[in-house]
Amino acid sequence: MDKNLYIIAEHDNDTQKTIEKYNKIILENGLIGNQTKDIPYHITLGCYSLEYENYLMDLLDKIGSKFNEIDLSYSGFGLFKLDVLYLNPYMNIKLIELYNFVKEKSLWNTDLAAHTTLFMDKPENIIKILPKMAEIFEPINGKIKYISLYEFFPLRFIKQKELKE
Repeated sequence: MDKNLYIIAEHDNDTQKTIEKYNKIILENGLIGNQTKDIPYHITLGCYSLEYENYLMDLLDKIGSKFNEIDLSYSGFGLFKLDVLYLNPYMNIKLIELYNFVKEKSLWNTDLAAHTTLFMDKPENIIKILPKMAEIFEPINGKIKYISLYEFFPLRFIKQKELKE
């Protein structure tokens, strides 16, 4: 996998705690998965070449002064093939405006496919855990509070900006 930079929209602490209950279900069932660990639950907004690090750090400063926290609700689960189980947010105009603000130099030339990954694994493990997740699901009303810049892989945290209240 190539090293790249990523801008992610992170949830506030209360939303992080709410989403964490799904990770506990995964672990209680003896599963670990291949999802990126050691970073907060988030929505990835863009992927960028390493050459844009300084540009992206400046962009985060602009985001911090321009954007407020974003209310976000999750309506249920979604799947990418049978490899990825994610929380599916309701799209809203503020999230789309944020995405449009950061997409200019992104390597992804697509519309935003907003999601918060919960579990990446073999199809048989996704199928095993999905009913247990659905059993405990309740709609989530949370917030996007931070915008961060990371490099993957290996993982390197670069910068974070808190959105205005």
